[in-house]
Amino acid sequence: MHLMRYRLQILLSVWAVIFLAVTPAVHAEKTGELQVTIDHQVVYCEARLNQKDDAFSHFLKDGISIATIWKVQVSKARKYWLNKTIAEIVVVRRAVPDLLSRSWLLVDEASGISRRVYSMAEVDQFLSGLESFPVLDRSILLDNTPYQMSVSVVIEHGEMNEAWWGALWETSDVALKKEFTLP
Repeated sequence: MHLMRYRLQILLSVWAVIFLAVTPAVHAEKTGELQVTIDHQVVYCEARLNQKDDAFSHFLKDGISIATIWKVQVSKARKYWLNKTIAEIVVVRRAVPDLLSRSWLLVDEASGISRRVYSMAEVDQFLSGLESFPVLDRSILLDNTPYQMSVSVVIEHGEMNEAWWGALWETSDVALKKEFTLP
């Protein structure tokens, strides 16, 4: 009886490990897209979350604000050592609903620019993407050297945790990586 229970526990734990190891890999493919574009002076980030159309609308229609915290990092790729971080930028975008006027206030925390919109499609576009976002000056990077751009996104529902210990437990909802070299 004990031997049979022991074998069942081992079988269940093996299935749990397989399920937990395979599920994030499958889910990671559908989470978002990342492109790196480079012109003569600037390296840009094009990032988009692949969210359902109603991913944000459910909370916003109930009067709950949503914030997406984008952390963009550019690192010099190394083979035998940790990658060397060259640039790290945090972009916070918030959507605050106004149930009375059925509108949303879109706030870019980095620039302080805000605007009011009346379309959920504009809210989704604002929260779920960085379009032609300038990351760093091209002159900082070396030619023919591999670099890696990493983008992690945290989606906050309700008020954001501004305390210093909030970052200790923070886990990203989406993590994207792209390797590039200067042309």
